[in-house]
Amino acid sequence: MNQVAQSMKIRRLGADDAEAFSALRREVTRDNPVPMGLAFDEELTRTLDGFRAQLSSPLPNAVFGSFVEGELAGTAAVSRAGPFPSSHHKMVMWGVFTSPRYRRRGLSRQVVEAALQHAFDNGVGRVNLQVYVPNEPAITLYKAIGFVEYGIESEAVCLDGQYHDGVHMTLVKSRHNKPLHPTAYDIDQAQRYASTRSLRSIR
Repeated sequence: MNQVAQSMKIRRLGADDAEAFSALRREVTRDNPVPMGLAFDEELTRTLDGFRAQLSSPLPNAVFGSFVEGELAGTAAVSRAGPFPSSHHKMVMWGVFTSPRYRRRGLSRQVVEAALQHAFDNGVGRVNLQVYVPNEPAITLYKAIGFVEYGIESEAVCLDGQYHDGVHMTLVKSRHNKPLHPTAYDIDQAQRYASTRSLRSIR
């Protein structure tokens, strides 16, 4: 086990973590705004009070953070898909990002798994998410966990005059950690998102 893994802890974030949460978001967005789905200047308009409110949302909504030596290094969150019981069988995953200084060390998967387990422990049978592309590492990670694509939103966001599609993905509880097929998380397959915007849905 490497030193980062040994010193890493995961817990649910609260209002007191707003400053660290904001700082991490700004670091990630400055590095590459595409996975965040908004420009750095837009991220700078987000207030600490807004983050405090977001991090204080009532359960089962929850934001989880991975800490390395006390520093917030990555996050993953799940929220109700809607206010009514008719949609309480599913949740939406959002806010999945890791500091560029701590990538390729397994932190993202661990914090995502913590958020997913929280959702499933609260009676949820399905978790949905959207990935702005290109973002091969995210597509690879989610497919390895068992997510599959179910649609594409063309031109989901526009950053610096360039449009980026959004890949919609879903995970059914029974498929958790059961990839659809052996090559479902092959990085070569994921690279097609970087080279073309003519994306095909997996049905």
